[in-house]
Amino acid sequence: MIVLVRVDDRLLHGQVLAAWVPFTKADVLVVVSDEAASDSALKGAIESEADGEGLRVVVESVRDVVKDTAAGAFAKDRVMFIVNCLKDAMRLYEEGFKFASLNIGNIHHKTNGRVVTRSVILDDEDEFAIERFEGMGVNIDIRDIPTKPAVPYARRAG
Repeated sequence: MIVLVRVDDRLLHGQVLAAWVPFTKADVLVVVSDEAASDSALKGAIESEADGEGLRVVVESVRDVVKDTAAGAFAKDRVMFIVNCLKDAMRLYEEGFKFASLNIGNIHHKTNGRVVTRSVILDDEDEFAIERFEGMGVNIDIRDIPTKPAVPYARRAG
């Protein structure tokens, strides 16, 4: 069962482990990253982040996540999926991995970005992706931790 799909450019870090995992009661965390999945050192480092936490961490490419979820690989688990950017979240969705809600927690574009929250700074490509998700009926939930209220997405001017 999908308990959360999150966009977080920091992927797996303390905020996810200390706040989101207990909140969602996830027992599997899937880091969706083509880069991390193809780099054995990075993949190993990420997968070891939750050692001793009672949480299984899996690192897979976008394509493998779509294939594995379609095959029911995570059907019996409470799974949190983390992608590092909205572009990858859209790739997941367009390739058949459907979700009803998307949490946007950390996106840090330092230049030419619109500040939505301290941890969410969107560029034009991000804005377009969010507007597409909304058009497809996906709920956009902007917040870094679950104890804070979600910040409503306000469409960009113009």
